[in-house]
This record gives sequence, C-alpha cells and structure tokens, in this order.
Amino acid sequence: MTFARSSVLSRIIVWSVLALMVVGWANSGARVGAATTAHLLLPPREPTGNFRLTNVNQVLTAIDAARHAEEGLAPLRFDATRFARLSVPEQIFVTSNLERTTRGLYPAVAMTSRLDAIATAAARRDEDPTDGSRSFSSIWSSAPASLGQSAFFADFGWMYDDGPPPQYIFRNVDCARAGEGGCWGHRDNILSNPLTGWAGCPSELVSGTGFAPRTPDGASLTEIFEVACSRSHDAAVFTWRHAVAYLHIPANESGLS
Repeated sequence: MTFARSSVLSRIIVWSVLALMVVGWANSGARVGAATTAHLLLPPREPTGNFRLTNVNQVLTAIDAARHAEEGLAPLRFDATRFARLSVPEQIFVTSNLERTTRGLYPAVAMTSRLDAIATAAARRDEDPTDGSRSFSSIWSSAPASLGQSAFFADFGWMYDDGPPPQYIFRNVDCARAGEGGCWGHRDNILSNPLTGWAGCPSELVSGTGFAPRTPDGASLTEIFEVACSRSHDAAVFTWRHAVAYLHIPANESGLS
C-alpha cells in the first residue's frame, strides 16, 4: 500500500523556441569533480533568480553552471555514453535523483510500473500526473520536440528557471510574479523531504516518470513522487541501485549506504 503526506502539483511550459537542432550530447564521458555542501539551497530556501539557458544544445553544461553559481556544487557525474542509452523516463529519474543525492538527500529508490503508467498517461495529455490523495508531488514540463536532450531540458526548467520573471526559456504558469505560491514549486517538489517525521511503517520514496515525444505543446515530460511502505510498493521497473552501478555514479554521491 502506498501512502502520502501531501499533494503539490506544478507545471511549466516552454517559451516559443524555434528551429532547435541538437549537435550532440554535451557530455561524452564521466563527469569529474566532487559535490560540496557549502551553500545548499534546500526548500524553503530558493535561488535569487532564474538562470539563463544560452545554448539549447548544451543543457547539461548550463545545469552544471547553475549548480555551481549559488550552491558551489560540482558537475553531475555519470557515464554519459551509458546515460544516452537509457530511455527518456529513466533519464528523468536519474537526473532528479542526482539533484537530490548530491545535496545530501535520500534518493527515490525505484520507478514503479503503476506510477510510470500514471505519469505516461499525463504526459500524453500535457498535464500533471495525479494519483488521487496519494501523490506526494508531481511535475510536468514541455520541451521542443526536436530537442534530443529532453530530460536535461526539463531538469533545467524545473530546477533553475522556475522562479518569478524574468523567465527565459521556460515559463512557470504558477509563478507570474514574485511571491506567488507556485514559484520554485517544481524545484521544491524534486528537493522535498517527504519522509521526515513519517510514522506507521518503514518508508521510502518511489517515483514514476513519463514521456510523450510529440504533443500540441512539444515533447511532454512528467514525474510523480510518492512515499511507500518499504517492500510494499508496486513492482520496480528501474531501481536507483541499478542506475548507480550502470552509470558509474560515485558511491559518495549516490545516497546509498
């Protein structure tokens, strides 16, 4: 049985971006560097402003620059050649988990078949995935259908271009002006700590991700998080432990014991 503490929905769309062509992956090998924890911006703390994505063909480079600018975090580290072989839903799961674990947060332990189905259906409808009262948080993003870096594109929007205007490539429809409740909502969903104070059973965070390559808004990407009793959630289709081993993610950045 799956449990949840709260439901937080937020969505983001892309400003009109025309003729985007991808030259190649921004990364051809494993990243180098070690994460630091000197200036972490964890909820309810927020970045001072949105970061500009200056080159849509180098989104991972922009993510790494944004991580360093205000938080002093090192680049994301993984085997990029193997990362490119993952499905887009698996890539979303990996990038969101790395954003958590490199900040000292525990990872989502697995993608589950039931949550994946919910997230995929929502992606096809261009909307947030929901699971009644059980979803802890869910997020939706669109990206240019021609862009081959969709998971990085969504991560940049959710994490680094999610605040009040000026917004650059992305537009958070729940953050039209400073002070609105949806500002940095996607970032908060990814970096939340739903297990804090949990009672009733040993618990863990699980996730579902979805991807629809062509919708009226472009490519649609979704992610939903839930808290589940350990070993009682739906069958895992892709685990974080497997991703860490496959992508050669450093042990000290994996969040695994």
